[in-house]
Amino acid sequence: MKARVTRRRDNGAVLPQPVPVVEGASLLEVVVVEITEQGNRRPVKVARLQPIGERRILAQLKLPKLVKFVGWTMVLSGIEEFRDSYQNTRGVAQTWVCELFTQPEVVGFRVRDAYEQGRRISGSVFRNTSGSRGTMAIDGEYSAALQRHTTCAKFRSHPSSTAPEKRLVDCYVEFMAETSFELGGLCVRDAHQDRPERIERGGWLCEFDIKERELSKYEARMLR
Repeated sequence: MKARVTRRRDNGAVLPQPVPVVEGASLLEVVVVEITEQGNRRPVKVARLQPIGERRILAQLKLPKLVKFVGWTMVLSGIEEFRDSYQNTRGVAQTWVCELFTQPEVVGFRVRDAYEQGRRISGSVFRNTSGSRGTMAIDGEYSAALQRHTTCAKFRSHPSSTAPEKRLVDCYVEFMAETSFELGGLCVRDAHQDRPERIERGGWLCEFDIKERELSKYEARMLR
């Protein structure tokens, strides 16, 4: 996803005000991927900043955590690593504030469920789903189902739709690519009659929702 990215910390200490992660860069590509580090067989998730259209890494956060998402602003926190004067790898806390770049015709997000009743939806079925269109917000709150504070994603359909609000608790970024990202987490299914409350694995594929262009009078006549 293209974004203007600033950081809130320097060497682990909070800055008086956020500064650009990469000096002189207006827009960068934000991606979240899994990598296998040298000497470590276990994959680790990282968030990276790259020049648009290139694979060159300008900055990286290990173990990125989605802290907040409001409007078009996404906040990621994680571990920033660098070499100290003794050439030892040192890790410190870092936070990125990502202002997503959107075109004027973008009015929200189109969200498609990646799981149904805790099972991953197969690729052929998933590709044929249209999803829901609306707005999304992510923040920390108390979950009565989990009995602890956690990160919660809420998706509300546009006013023209009667679809109910969608929620993911314990949510995190599964991956982030050029035009989309996937959230993973848990879905709380309310108790109903003799069925108790259930918590199932869930996830959403999120893409920008583009406002449909209104047809001209000529185009409308041609469709009659």
